Amino acid sequence: MSRTECPDRMARSNLKSQSQLNDLRSRQQSTTARLLALNIAFVVIVALFGFYANSLVLIASAVHLVADTASLGIAYVAILLASRPVSNRHSFGLVRAEVLGALVNGAILLATSAWIIFEAIRDLAHPHPVSPLPVIILGAGGMVISMVSLIALQQSSGKSLNMKAGVVHMAGDTAGWFFTVLSGVAIELFDFYRADAIGSVIISLIILGSSWRLLLQTVSVLLESTPREVSPEEVLHAIEADPQILNVHHLHLWNLASDTTALSAHILMEDGATLHLAQIKVQEIKEMLGARFGIHHVTIEVECHRCGDSEHTLEK
Repeated sequence: MSRTECPDRMARSNLKSQSQLNDLRSRQQSTTARLLALNIAFVVIVALFGFYANSLVLIASAVHLVADTASLGIAYVAILLASRPVSNRHSFGLVRAEVLGALVNGAILLATSAWIIFEAIRDLAHPHPVSPLPVIILGAGGMVISMVSLIALQQSSGKSLNMKAGVVHMAGDTAGWFFTVLSGVAIELFDFYRADAIGSVIISLIILGSSWRLLLQTVSVLLESTPREVSPEEVLHAIEADPQILNVHHLHLWNLASDTTALSAHILMEDGATLHLAQIKVQEIKEMLGARFGIHHVTIEVECHRCGDSEHTLEK
């Protein structure tokens, strides 16, 4: 490999991975904007009919729709922030804005679900008459809209926790609308008004479980934990497979954002290694890590002798 070919190859590789990430975020932004407009329109309709039908399950669904709409708004803003270029103040850019968006979304879901369960428990003790027809019609309409939104978000989510938060919202909504329809049918056929409160509790419990898992993932990213999908031992062995690399140490893996895994490491080259050879090896490592592990943000320090640091060995 010539001296000019190596930097050109590095530049092409970096531009390709950045271009792919930019394309993905552009699709996420477009999808989120369309779904945001659709959900804003539907939440108004559901809220109005919820009060008209005196239905807690419809009001509960409207509250979740408000949370969904807010989450999509947060997701949209987070994508815009994450797409902004780096600056002197934010040298990594604002890529973690989408993680903070997911954290806010999860907190909103937990709070609204807890409130609806509280209201539903009170309603179980003192059920009230509910007009079933609006519940059935809007439940069916909501199920269709949630499924369309779910599919659209899944297709453009990638590894983004922010977009996965939207998927969690819509998956919970789809199941919730199904139970909304069932509660309406139970009221229409059997005058079983407690079905309204029971449906609300089931919806909220489904979303509580999903949002809790989402919060755990989000906090893991903010704490810079090692990504679950990447094994440090496998990465270490993959780099040390090169016979010209004697040792790998100070290996760190974390997520800058949920869709951007980062790695830093020190590598010890064999005696007599030139600066040119070191640069070639670093580029080969970066390409291997990108192709095999999906890690594209890599920083490697090359060493020519051991420094005797006990931390050079990877902790098991």
